[in-house]
Amino acid sequence: MCIVLKLQVGKAERILRGGAHFWSVMRTLQADHGEFTVSAIDLASNADAGDIRKFVRSLIAAGFVERIDDAVVGPTGGSPIKRYRIVRNQAECPRLAQSHAQGSGQRNMWNVLRGPLGRDGITARDLSAYASTEALPVPLETAKSYLKLLAAAGYLSCMVEGGPRKLAVWRLRPSMDTGPKPPMILRSKLVYDQNAGKVMGEPLAEEDRP
Repeated sequence: MCIVLKLQVGKAERILRGGAHFWSVMRTLQADHGEFTVSAIDLASNADAGDIRKFVRSLIAAGFVERIDDAVVGPTGGSPIKRYRIVRNQAECPRLAQSHAQGSGQRNMWNVLRGPLGRDGITARDLSAYASTEALPVPLETAKSYLKLLAAAGYLSCMVEGGPRKLAVWRLRPSMDTGPKPPMILRSKLVYDQNAGKVMGEPLAEEDRP
């Protein structure tokens, strides 16, 4: 038997993860202290420290960050604390190869919906074609899912209803054109007690980027 759960989301916890957040914290730490560490970024995030280290390594490889050689031993001894500084500072988070591949699919689709190609209405097939690039194609099913989720969240108006062999035509509501950054699609992790018939604890949301 398939169990369908309707979630009621109350006060949302701010998502303190991802390249844009890490970069913002790095710039703040750099402005205050002239350097930063992975542990300092971790204290201001709700992400895995491994993801932070991977992002820092990518920034080093791209020439945005460098490691400070005179590492300092922590208060309890052990391995030296690795310290870093930004050498190419900019307000916008650098577009690295990996982060660009992960996030640009949604960014491209959002830009199409906001732009002239989407103003008269657009189908999932159109969105897939217009948002795809040679380096990062957007599959039709991904476009369908993106439109469905945005419509459920109130971003889209349905201009033409879809059918068994007909794709629906969607248009972005002018009032929901909130800016250039695409809405973040989240996936929830729940603990469902089949004996009690209810969700236990709070839903944990993570970004899901097609």
